[in-house]
Amino acid sequence: MKKLILICISILFTSYSFSQYRILYFVDVVKGKKSDAKKILLNEVKKSNQIRIDNGLMKGYDVWETIAGGGDGIIDFVLVDLHDNLENYHKGRSIVKNLKFNKEQSKMFWNNWNSLTTGDGYRVIVKSEAFANKSDKLPKIAKFNMFRTLNSKMRTKWINYHKKFVSNHIKGKRDAWGSASVIFRPSNVKFNHITVDFYDNENIASFLLDDEKHSGWTDEISEYWMKEDGTRTNFSNEVRVGVNRLFTKKILELR
Repeated sequence: MKKLILICISILFTSYSFSQYRILYFVDVVKGKKSDAKKILLNEVKKSNQIRIDNGLMKGYDVWETIAGGGDGIIDFVLVDLHDNLENYHKGRSIVKNLKFNKEQSKMFWNNWNSLTTGDGYRVIVKSEAFANKSDKLPKIAKFNMFRTLNSKMRTKWINYHKKFVSNHIKGKRDAWGSASVIFRPSNVKFNHITVDFYDNENIASFLLDDEKHSGWTDEISEYWMKEDGTRTNFSNEVRVGVNRLFTKKILELR
C-alpha cells in the first residue's frame, strides 16, 4: 500500500487545466515525521511526476497539506494526478525508473518512505461532474468534503443539481467549487462522492477573518428541490451524509 501511494502520485480541479479524471491519494504519515515526508513529496516525487507530465502521461500533479486542526487525525497530505482519460494511468509510474535510481538508491528511497508512513492511506479515482472558478488560478486553500449518497435516484438528482447550478456555489466566500463522483475506491472507504470548496486566502487566519456571506440559494433552487407534497428535500436524511472532511493548503502545483 505504501508503494502504491508513491508510485503514481500527483488537485481535484483546476480552472486552466481542467481534466476529466483525477487519482486522489490520501497519505498518512507517522507522527513527528510530516516534514520528512513533505521533503520527499516536494523533491523526488515532484521530479518523477514532472517527467510524466513532460512525457504526456498526465496533465498535472498537486500536493495539498492538511492544516493543523483541520483534518481527521489520520491523513496528512492529499495528492492528485490529473488525467484527461485513464488510458495512461498505468504508464511511467515508477519513481525508480523515472529518476534512474540504481539498486542501492532504490532500496534507500523505499526504506525511507516506508519508515515515514503508517500504511493507513488510500487511493480513489474520481470523475469530475461540475466545476466553477472566479479566476484563472488555482486557489490556495481547499476543503475536501466526502459524502455517501443514500439512494441512486436522489444521487442522480444531486449531481444534476451540481451541474445545473454550479455557478451558484461560488457566490460568496468560495473562490472555486467542484463536484466529482468516486468511480474506484477500496472496500473500506465509505464515501462515493467528493465536493471541494476552494478559497484564495493566504492562510487560515485570513480565511477565518473573511466574513463575506452569500448562500447562493435561489428560488429556482428551492423549486428544484421541492417535493410533490410541497415540502423541501431534507439533504441529510434523503440525499447524502457526510463521511469525512479535510481542510488543506496548497504546497505544490505542477502543469
